Parts: sequence; C-alpha cells; structure tokens
Amino acid sequence: MNRLRFPRALDALWLMLLSIYILAGMMQAAFHGDEAMQIYMSHDYATAFIERDPARLIVTPPYNIDEDPWLRILNGSINRYAIGLSWQLAGLNTGMLPPRPGWDWGLDYDSNVQTGHRPSEALLAAGRISSTLFLAASAVVMFALGEQFGGRPLAYLVSALYTLNPVILLNGRRAMMEGSLLFFGLLAILIAVHISRGRRGWLGFILLGLSSGLALASKHSAAVFVAGAFGWILFTLILDIFKTPVEMRPAAPASSSPSPSWRRDWGVRSIFILKLTLSALLTLALFIALSPALWNDPIARLGDLVVQRQMLLDIQVAVAGGNPTTLLQRIEAIITQPFMTTPQQFEVAFWVGIPTIAEEIRRYMNSPLSGLQFGTLLGGLLTLFAGIGIIATMRNWRSWRIGLMVWLAVTIASLLINPLPWQRYYLPLIPIVTLLAGIGLMSLINLFQRRQQNQTLTTSQSPTHLTN
Repeated sequence: MNRLRFPRALDALWLMLLSIYILAGMMQAAFHGDEAMQIYMSHDYATAFIERDPARLIVTPPYNIDEDPWLRILNGSINRYAIGLSWQLAGLNTGMLPPRPGWDWGLDYDSNVQTGHRPSEALLAAGRISSTLFLAASAVVMFALGEQFGGRPLAYLVSALYTLNPVILLNGRRAMMEGSLLFFGLLAILIAVHISRGRRGWLGFILLGLSSGLALASKHSAAVFVAGAFGWILFTLILDIFKTPVEMRPAAPASSSPSPSWRRDWGVRSIFILKLTLSALLTLALFIALSPALWNDPIARLGDLVVQRQMLLDIQVAVAGGNPTTLLQRIEAIITQPFMTTPQQFEVAFWVGIPTIAEEIRRYMNSPLSGLQFGTLLGGLLTLFAGIGIIATMRNWRSWRIGLMVWLAVTIASLLINPLPWQRYYLPLIPIVTLLAGIGLMSLINLFQRRQQNQTLTTSQSPTHLTN
C-alpha cells in the first residue's frame, strides 16, 4: 500500500474538494445560541482595529455574568477578531450586531428573535465563514499528519475520515471557536512531529511558539494540543538520551573532564532545551498579547480566568442536571464520542421543543453535506481500528511515533476530569482517534500484504516433483 504513487497535483485537487465540501454546508448547519454571543463579541475587533483603541478592552474585577469583561476573560480572542474582519470585508458594521450578550439564555427562543438577538442571515454568514475556513485549513493539516505517519495513502484516508466526521463539520462550521481551535492546535502538533523527526532549527521552534500561542488565543481548551505538542518533543528528547547506551559512549580519562563527544552530545541537547523553553515563552507571550483581558496584571488575570472558568463549569453542570458525569460515563464517552455518537446539536434540553431549530436540524441532517453518519457498525469498526492503531504505535515505542501516545494521554486525562457530557468538549479527541484509526487500518492492510508475499515466496521456493 505504501508503494502507491499519487501525483502532487492530485493532492491539491483532493484538498480543494474537501474544502469545497466543508464550505458548501456552512449555512445549512443549525443555529446555536453561542454563535450570537461570539458575533456580538466581535465588536472588540472594531474597538481594537477600526477605532484603534485596544486599551478599552482591558478588564478588571468584579466580573458580572454576561457583561463584556466576563465574556472577554472566558473566551478566546481569535474567533471574535476573525468574525469582525469578516463582517467588515462583507460591508457590515457594528450597528448590525446583536445586543449584549449576543444570546440571552434567560429568554425563550421567540423572545430572543423579537429583541434582535438572533443575527441576520448576512451577519451569520459573515460570522461563520472565518471558522469554516479555519476548519478547511485544519483538514489540510490532517492530510500532512497522515503523510508523516504512513505516506500519502494514509494522508488521503485520515483527511477523508476527518472531513466527513459529522461532529467536526457541525462544530467547525458554526460561528464559534472550534474552527480556529482545530487548525492552530493541529498545526502545533504537526510542527512538533517535524521537530521530533529531527528538524530542529530555530525556525521550527519559532513556528511552534506562534502556532501554540494562536491556539490558546483561539480557545483556552487548546491547552491539550499545546501540552501534547510540547510533551511529544520532550518525550522524544528523553528517548534520544536513553537510546545511546552508556557503554557505547567514549570513556573519559579518570583525571580529566568528559570527552569531547560527551560534551558535544549534551551541548546539543542543552541548546535543544533552550530552544524549547524559548518556544514556550513565545507561546505565553503571544497568548497574552492577543488577549487584552490579560494585559492588566497577567498573573492576576490568569488567576481570575481559572476562577471564572470554574464558576462557569459549575453553572453548566447545574444546567445539565446538577450531577457531574461519573468516571465510567466519561470513559464510555471517550470510546464512543469520536465515531459512534450522533452530532449534539445543542446542550440545553429546552431547545428540543423549538420548531424553528427542529426544522433546521432536520434539514441539515438530511443533507449529504452533514457528513458521513457512521452509525454503530461503521463507527464501532473505526473505533476497533483505532485500538489496533494504538498497538501498532506502541510497538515502535523507541520511535518519534510514540509521541502520539503522549498527545493521546494528555487529551484523555483532560476528559477524565471533565464533568460535562457535552460533545464539544470531546472535539480535540477526534483528530487523534481518526489518525489512530487510519494507522490501524493501514497496519492490517500491510500485514495482509506481507503474508500474501510470504506465501507467494514460499510457493515459489518449494521443490518441484522429480519424474523418471
């Protein structure tokens, strides 16, 4: 399978088709109230870049629910800036934005519509286009990740599975933070793979810092991507140190300093650690620079962010029924969410009875643009392939590939402490499981091919019958 050859022009055509598919279903996705909040918050773009007064975006306690300082400190900034740029390019203005806080969850749906909280179709389209373009770009990154692990056959497979995943499509197409989260988060992982494979110049570490900072500024939950990327590189470094047995290193004279080769090894590694440290500092600096809510005493504001995030989580748990999910429920969700669970259209139960939303969901889910509905059979098979992919990766535990397990472990750990069953929180897991499913399937195909070749070789080498 790895011997297949694809013209590079076919790669470009394939990725263009995937992007067209992603963009084509953008306006068919059912509306979510959080989209209105993100579109409302795009007035920060006007403040910072049109009025050129970013100092007005600085926040200080106290934080009142649904007021601008609270919304700023809880949410990433990239999406609202991108939405602002989109509506500016579309010829719209701040006067067309919904009133604070974008969507009023204290009102019913009809009251929100009557008071202008639901954006117009033109404004919703402008709000969705940036996130959808980020999602299309993330499919390109998935193609590149697949190529790193199994050549272009795997690249085609995982990019298709990723793009056709209905959960990815629904969340990435909406005017929310998930599109930029997936793109910059996966980009940080891809750069970490290149560094782990030996491309350790300064440029790679600078790009790692930039992509990681942009990921965190997209959505704070991108921390799992950033931790996965840096953890991948660190684990590869540790493997590199222990790969060289002590007895293979040149022995130093008893009364002298370590040998030049020993100094050279540790000198190179020290520079490597310095580069990684500076990359981490660049990540933090860029995150703060793009987050005006943190400008006024960043350490104190980061503390506020953690406190407010926990308060919001408590509110969300209460809205979801008051009982956090059990450990067994979280484990079950980790297994079933990537392929075996249908898209969660909304998180609040009372949206079930809204006729307008129900019709939007029906129309979208009946469209071929909603993705491939895997179902129990195909979804279960893909999950099985992902398990095989874990085994195949672990067999090469001394390789740079083992970093994939570090990324998986970080993501699973974050989900094991997540008390909510909301599907959006499982979104960062889907790219990893998709990659593992592709690796597992390709491993089975390669195993089958090797067995076929061995049988052919054995048959060709068997002695012929002698005749008189």
